[in-house]
Amino acid sequence: MLVHLSVHNYAIVEHLDLELDRGMSVITGETGAGKSIMLDALGLTLGDRADSGVVRPGADKADILATFDLIDIPEASAWLAERDLESDGPCILRRVITAEGRSRGYINGTPCPLGDLKALGELLIDIHSQHEHQSLLKTDTHRRLLDEYAGATDLARQVQLAAQRWRQTRQELDRLSNSGDEQRARHQLLSYQLEELENLGLGENELEQLEQEHKNLTNAETLLGICRQVVEQCSESDSGNVLNALTASLNRLSSVNNSIGALGEASSLLTSAQIQVEEAVGELNRFLDNFDADPARLQYLEERLDAIYTLARKHRIQPTEVAEMQQKLLDEIETLNANDESIERLSDELASYARHYQEKARDLSDLRHQAAGNLASAVEQEIQRLGMPGGRFTIELRPNSSNELLPNGLEQVELLVSANPGNR
Repeated sequence: MLVHLSVHNYAIVEHLDLELDRGMSVITGETGAGKSIMLDALGLTLGDRADSGVVRPGADKADILATFDLIDIPEASAWLAERDLESDGPCILRRVITAEGRSRGYINGTPCPLGDLKALGELLIDIHSQHEHQSLLKTDTHRRLLDEYAGATDLARQVQLAAQRWRQTRQELDRLSNSGDEQRARHQLLSYQLEELENLGLGENELEQLEQEHKNLTNAETLLGICRQVVEQCSESDSGNVLNALTASLNRLSSVNNSIGALGEASSLLTSAQIQVEEAVGELNRFLDNFDADPARLQYLEERLDAIYTLARKHRIQPTEVAEMQQKLLDEIETLNANDESIERLSDELASYARHYQEKARDLSDLRHQAAGNLASAVEQEIQRLGMPGGRFTIELRPNSSNELLPNGLEQVELLVSANPGNR
């Protein structure tokens, strides 16, 4: 309930403070006394539109504050809690309009859009001179009142949550299903590309080994010629070679007195050099003996390397990245397979949520139909007591024609009242 209204510099009002207690309060006065101004100011705190003309002449802004006790309005408390706007005390709505036409709204001190003020205001108060706040004209209010009378508020909440889960699941399923054709085409392409890579069967470090062997075979004649020249210069040349020169040098040194330390060291180094040259010549001879310049092998290497390079160009990657590309394709295919599994899982969940919704919605519908007649009869009796003998009151339950699982249940609820005979 409204417990306090404070108005500053609004229209002709410089300052007004109104305190209200529980129970019925009546404010009377002649035309022009300011009753409508007070209601208009209250309407601004509830989200009504305003312009700079509402600011009292000479003031820089109008400031209106309305305080509500929410003890008997749990819906409003829940609304605030969902948006982290609740406070320990009463609920305070504030509206500030500047002389330049700017407007700001606050809920419990927190800035908020006018839409939030309006939504919360509809839970707090009815201003019957302004249709924006007549909650009884809203079918949502009709349904809520019937559910409260039927003791079905909790069941109605379960139906709402069931519809929400069903809708969210269907949206996710639709998203995956709508991309199904594209995903199947992508899966087919990836499978073909992966098959090509698997058929290639590139081994670890194979590319490096193939390129090195191909380089050796391509330069075989040049390589063999170089190796033969080195062997000849080291050991076979009749005009003089490295080993003969080293042997001759060692013989000359051995013919003199080796007691001189420097000569002994030089002799050791020459001996070591002779051994190393002999080992190098041995390695070169073994390479020459075992080197196979097979043209068929060279052709195989060229075809194998061409297959690797062609596949790399097809995927616009470097040949060294072929193995990494194969793993990427495999990972993406597994993701697409997981999407197919998700579609199947979501389909099962959607059917389960639909069954749960139908069960709860049917229970809610039964309670509504049972309570509708009783509530209509009770209200109609009160209408008669109020001096409207021809008054009628009915509750219409119209089945929803939509195929959607609606959060409000299987039917629309509308309260219909006629105060006079023959009028609806």
